[in-house]
Amino acid sequence: MMQDRHTPTDVREIESDEEILENDVEEVLDLDDTIFENANSSENENDNENSIEDLASQKDDAVCVFRDHSPGHTVFCCSLSKNGELAATGDENDKAYLWNTNTGECVLNTGVNHDDSVIFAEFNYNDKYLATADMRGTIKLWRISDKTCVWENTLANDISWIKWHHFSDILVAGVVTGEVYMLRTRKDECKIFAQGTGDRSESGVMFPDGKRAAIGYQSGTIHVIDLKSNAVLSTTPRDQTRSQGHSSAVIALDCHIDNNLLISVSIGSQTILSTAHNGKVICILQDLNKSGTEDNTNNVETAAFCKDPTFPVAATGTVVSDDYGKIYIWDIMKQTLRHEMSQEGGITKLVWTRSVLLFTAGLDGNLRCFDARAGNCLQIFSGHKAALYDLCISSDEKKALTVSDDSTARIFDISSLC
Repeated sequence: MMQDRHTPTDVREIESDEEILENDVEEVLDLDDTIFENANSSENENDNENSIEDLASQKDDAVCVFRDHSPGHTVFCCSLSKNGELAATGDENDKAYLWNTNTGECVLNTGVNHDDSVIFAEFNYNDKYLATADMRGTIKLWRISDKTCVWENTLANDISWIKWHHFSDILVAGVVTGEVYMLRTRKDECKIFAQGTGDRSESGVMFPDGKRAAIGYQSGTIHVIDLKSNAVLSTTPRDQTRSQGHSSAVIALDCHIDNNLLISVSIGSQTILSTAHNGKVICILQDLNKSGTEDNTNNVETAAFCKDPTFPVAATGTVVSDDYGKIYIWDIMKQTLRHEMSQEGGITKLVWTRSVLLFTAGLDGNLRCFDARAGNCLQIFSGHKAALYDLCISSDEKKALTVSDDSTARIFDISSLC
């Protein structure tokens, strides 16, 4: 899906082009001078420290690296098969790949089949199919058994997000003109179940029960829609006062396992809890930009509920800058902040395991694991040389897959943590 509001230029890791100038000054020193000896000792210590830093920067914790994506092109999206043996990744060079997570061997290259950046490459519920989609609206269905494209559809407008249904061969996609499409891939059916009104569909989430979906719009409105009847079940309207709703684009949504509680974040850095059955705002968990201006530097990018029913919390991740971000852990019963944690690198995505562990993808190129109950970082996984754009955890929670602006995808072994 088109997770968050990043584009290839929004969060591309910026490297400094500072030029170091040396003064054309020559100093003559006596080799027996104690000053020279001290200076030489200091230089050796500095060299040792620099060597340690260089080794740290070259460290690669990945157990498998996929390098078939074209150099210089960002890899935007990724997913893992249920057994974790296959990975799918898509890039800005209009290509998607299917590859083996143990060997890094390419199994399928979609070649020139897409006309724009591939922003979606995910397996369906039973791993029989892989769907790939590009920003321009072309969606393709690949049968895993023989690596054949068996279905294709091109929507009338650019895709802003896309999701698989949890347990059927149905794709739901939102487009820039506001329509939301339901595509029955096996029956080759396509219907619009949310008419566009010019209000761009920015984000969407399928409810755990598979019966409803919540759609977030550019205006700040949230609609909950019944997937069978197409009926709008509830609406959380835009609120310019920021006291009873979002005042700007809803860029991330998640639904609790109770199929009713929603968490949503907006481009205006609001985090809101609401109920799906009536659209009522329960509370504004956080408003990092109460003035409503664009001056705020702490931007909420992603949100997700913990999957463990015994630990009722949600997490939100922010980008303060390319090299700094924050994770907030919210107690959703008390509607209070439980933990605030910082990391080097803004957060582009966070994913819960089935326990209290939370993984984050960072703009600094590192994957991190946090203990949300204790509020601390357990481990940092290095290897990427640029910003991470997507993150996926295997169903058995033994592997983590990340993709990056460095044109690679990496597999990390997380079995010792989960």
